[in-house]
Amino acid sequence: MADSILDWESIIHKNVRSKDYDDAGNVDAVNADSVIITSQGDRKEYSLPKSQIDGFNGAEVFLKIGLSELERYKI
Repeated sequence: MADSILDWESIIHKNVRSKDYDDAGNVDAVNADSVIITSQGDRKEYSLPKSQIDGFNGAEVFLKIGLSELERYKI
């Protein structure tokens, strides 16, 4: 499925999918230890630890968590 991420900058502006393949938004920024994701429509922002990123297939970023769990990281 997805490969581990070697170049974190390469995922900026990419679509994000939860572990259930639901659309979770887009990557807005990458910090030292977290990824900032902005959901589409309601424009909620999340600061997700890099450890919760499952991988990247070149087009989409995949999370280790579902959409309901993503709410815990809302900023």
